[in-house]
Amino acid sequence: MKKVICIFTGLLIVAMFGGFGPGSAFGETLVIGGDAPLSGPAASWGIGQARGVQMAMDEINAKGGLNIKGKKYTLKLVSYDNKAQANEAASIANKLIYSEKVKYIMVAAVGATGRAIQTVTVRNNVFFSFSCWGKMLLGPKKPLNFRFGFSPYEMSDAYVQAVKKIYPNAKTIATISPNDTSGWDGAKGDIRAAKKLGIKCVAEEYYERDQTDFHATLTRILSKKPDILDLATSPMSTGGVILKQAYEMGYKGPKAWNACSMASVAIKIAGKEAAEDLFLCVNWNYLSPKFTLPALREAIKKYEDKYKEDWDYYGICAYAGAQIVFSNMQKIHSIDPAKVAKAMVANQPYDTFLGPVVFGNAEVYGVPHAMLHPLVLSRVHNGQLENMSFGLHPDLAKVVGDWKFPQ
Repeated sequence: MKKVICIFTGLLIVAMFGGFGPGSAFGETLVIGGDAPLSGPAASWGIGQARGVQMAMDEINAKGGLNIKGKKYTLKLVSYDNKAQANEAASIANKLIYSEKVKYIMVAAVGATGRAIQTVTVRNNVFFSFSCWGKMLLGPKKPLNFRFGFSPYEMSDAYVQAVKKIYPNAKTIATISPNDTSGWDGAKGDIRAAKKLGIKCVAEEYYERDQTDFHATLTRILSKKPDILDLATSPMSTGGVILKQAYEMGYKGPKAWNACSMASVAIKIAGKEAAEDLFLCVNWNYLSPKFTLPALREAIKKYEDKYKEDWDYYGICAYAGAQIVFSNMQKIHSIDPAKVAKAMVANQPYDTFLGPVVFGNAEVYGVPHAMLHPLVLSRVHNGQLENMSFGLHPDLAKVVGDWKFPQ
């Protein structure tokens, strides 16, 4: 993975200084910004999103670029590695906006960095789409902010209910999550959902993102004998270590992990025995005909053929979201961020490779800016993902009714 990250980052540097901008041989250029972790434990989120946005841009460019009232725009991605550090993210946002003149930042992950980025984007009227978790990232005072992909506020209730159906006797849960905005939201979302079902939280632990030894934390957790161990918003590599150490310390029960968006990374670190009965809702078997559409399977194969590795869920959502953004630009014949943001809500629903998509959950955020698509529950069995069931958020169900995946 280190080699892949270095190559990818190097390509971005070439692109950043490759002479784009107004006056290129291909007409005007619309620069899209990226401000995400491209190295470290959270790198899979940033890399997957950057590649997803780039894929959507490549599709547009292959057709001659964006056609806005007869003017052609070539799309270019300028992305920097913020290493999941908030201060670095804010600095990059300033650089993208003031030096690169971007009006769209569409690659971002990790709640703390998202909050730092939006302090810059909001006051500069920059469109900001992300996978970052945190209730404060969306709201009426941030009209140009959109989340591409689920957060706990969209999935925790359905997710915990599904696990409870499989383990009806589960009475207690323990959470372990990063000590930042994303970590708090993920853990507390699952705790709230569990409480509604009569499941008591017996331990709520947080760790710093650079932590690698969890024996002391797990000793406290396992002393409470939880029926379910919840890894909440742990990054893939960190979560793999937690699973491995918990298994070595004797935990053999079910695991829940609402932010595990690329289980193959965690399973490789933890081992299939430690990952057995791990339940997920932002990663499923995308190549299985059960609860997937042919267009998703085609996109996954295209990605895996090109990059020789699995694709992160939030990268998939970034791809779908970018397609929606660019299609709205062409539909309304404008690249103005405010007009595009309004169009994204006005022109829904969208027919995507994930299934029907709407932007909703205004009940939580005050604005319908959270991406909603069919939620697929999966579990790890013998080191492989099995698709188990799917459901629709109420806001999506209102629009598409009793939608089901084609058989």
